[in-house]
Amino acid sequence: MLIDHGHPILAGVLGVVAGLVLAWLLRPWTSLPPISVIGLAVLTSVLSVLIAYRFAEDPVLPAWWWLAVTGLGLALIDVSYHRLPHTWVLAMAAGGLTVFVSRAITEPASTGLVRSLLAALAVFAGGLVLFLAVPGWMGFGDLTTATVLALYWGQVGWPAVLLGVIASTLLLGVVAAQVWVRTRDHSSRLAAGPSLILGGWISILTHTS
Repeated sequence: MLIDHGHPILAGVLGVVAGLVLAWLLRPWTSLPPISVIGLAVLTSVLSVLIAYRFAEDPVLPAWWWLAVTGLGLALIDVSYHRLPHTWVLAMAAGGLTVFVSRAITEPASTGLVRSLLAALAVFAGGLVLFLAVPGWMGFGDLTTATVLALYWGQVGWPAVLLGVIASTLLLGVVAAQVWVRTRDHSSRLAAGPSLILGGWISILTHTS
């Protein structure tokens, strides 16, 4: 709602602060040189302004901003260490869920919260079957990240859930194919987080106006 109130500069400043905090929180997983910290702050500032513009009329705008910031952090950790820490995944879920619950309280007629929870449950159940049936195909962190993303997709609608699953899977397949072509090693570790998150955003942006 920052843009609605005529404060794009405030959105940018908030993004800079978020970037600096993000760089500090990333220290246990990846050490960023000063120039990278500055770059991260600029990136989160730009993302904040873009999200404020894109979702200016959306009552759950803070959730999209939170998803962008925490998703960026998760992607950076996964690229560096091939891990999706549960603390970060839970943080991503908690921020979105807080906004969705608040909306459900203020707008009792909204079905977004119920749909989000059902979407998360459906994706987790389907992913768990694959996780158990095809060992090594995906990590548990990948499964929990996809589940949390489904929480956000569900807020938009069931078509967004379907496209989110498809887009994330296709992007992950493309990345996996590239890694295999480069290494010719089926056992090579793959950072799935960025593909999952990017696929999620493709769905969200496609199904929101």
